Amino acid sequence: MAEAKYVLGSGTVLLAVALIVVLVAGITYVLTSGQQLPQPPGNETTEEIPKISVSGEATRTVRPDILVIGLTIETENATATAAEAANAQATAALKAALLANGIKESEIQTSSYYTYPVYNDSCWCEPWPCRGDVCPMYETAGDGGAEGVAVESYPMPPYPCECSQEIIGYKSTHSIMVKTEDTESGGEVIDAVAGVNNARFDYFYFSLKDETRIGIESELAAEAARAAKSKAEGIATGLGASLGKIVSIQTGYYYPPYYDYGYAKGGGMETVSVGAEESVPAEIFPQELALSSQIYVVYEIKQ
Repeated sequence: MAEAKYVLGSGTVLLAVALIVVLVAGITYVLTSGQQLPQPPGNETTEEIPKISVSGEATRTVRPDILVIGLTIETENATATAAEAANAQATAALKAALLANGIKESEIQTSSYYTYPVYNDSCWCEPWPCRGDVCPMYETAGDGGAEGVAVESYPMPPYPCECSQEIIGYKSTHSIMVKTEDTESGGEVIDAVAGVNNARFDYFYFSLKDETRIGIESELAAEAARAAKSKAEGIATGLGASLGKIVSIQTGYYYPPYYDYGYAKGGGMETVSVGAEESVPAEIFPQELALSSQIYVVYEIKQ
């Protein structure tokens, strides 16, 4: 038996493709007809969540556990080498005096050290300005004297100036910081400086060790947070609402060390005579420090 052969024309193929496209489009419409079309921009209805902002603060006064004192040794000489040698000698004398007054060697630190030239600066400007219609004696007369110059021919400002710098010596400066846990030893340090030539007392302040400060700041932050939350709960209760979630938090700390600046210069500090061989030493009294912590919180409230 002979085989039957079927040949599809190009028209038949195009008809089949068209039917498939129509069928897919119909299925897609059925699947998406139940979905809601997206709303155009600007038609959304969002409800603003009410919020309240509160702050809390906690403050504590503490006794310092660190005393910091600034000292300076300053020497001047014709050469840099001589100025540095004199500074080294004064530094050794100051260190010995500090150690003799109970300061530990580990508590003595160098803040800065530098040597620089000292100049004799001089400048002059010519000519001097005129006064009224009379100018200063500027031109030399034939007989060796001087005569006035007419205002109209006198140079107008700015006048030319000349300056010269001449090195007249060198200065060496050594800044020293004493940092001690003995907060009662400030008077001894000042007395030590008073007995050393070329040394001076610049400043002092009381402070806290890092571990002490960090511990207190942590406690104060917790107290401030509790104060803020208590305030927020009170406001919400008064409004007939309750607190929701936290929206934002900001914190801050305030810790000002107490500074005082120097009045004592080596070799020249006065003492009050009490007896034949007795004088009153200097005293520095520790001053309490105030630390505070602040917090700012924004809460949502539920009605």
